[in-house]
Amino acid sequence: MDDARSALIEELGEDTPFVCSLATVREDGGPAVRFVRAKVDAELTLRIPTFVQTSKVKQIRADGRVHITCGRTDPSEPGSYFQIDGTAEIVTDAADREACWTARLEKWFSGPDDPNHAVVKVTPSMIAALPIGRSGEPLIWRSESV
Repeated sequence: MDDARSALIEELGEDTPFVCSLATVREDGGPAVRFVRAKVDAELTLRIPTFVQTSKVKQIRADGRVHITCGRTDPSEPGSYFQIDGTAEIVTDAADREACWTARLEKWFSGPDDPNHAVVKVTPSMIAALPIGRSGEPLIWRSESV
């Protein structure tokens, strides 16, 4: 692993759903954190399926700054955990809905085109890969547009 970008893909897998914590900014300026399932693609865009009428959707529409914490959850195989700063937007276009769709979502939505299905699309501005259970410096990546 030569940088935090490749570490993220190597540890979590491209287009493989994983559990993470998503922090948003509440209307009062405080943090709101919840567990979500996300997928990351080769361009490091993270997509999180959600219902259109959730507090996270309202919060992101008001303030798109988000933070994500994720990593391997199997303690027998420690790797790295990741701290990701980014900007989120709420999208409902077919391509993004399809990109984050899994059969598991059929429990809540009739399909990718369900009108209640939205996607939190996160563009990272910083990724820190921090080693678990071993010493070492974190790998840091920052977007050139920051």
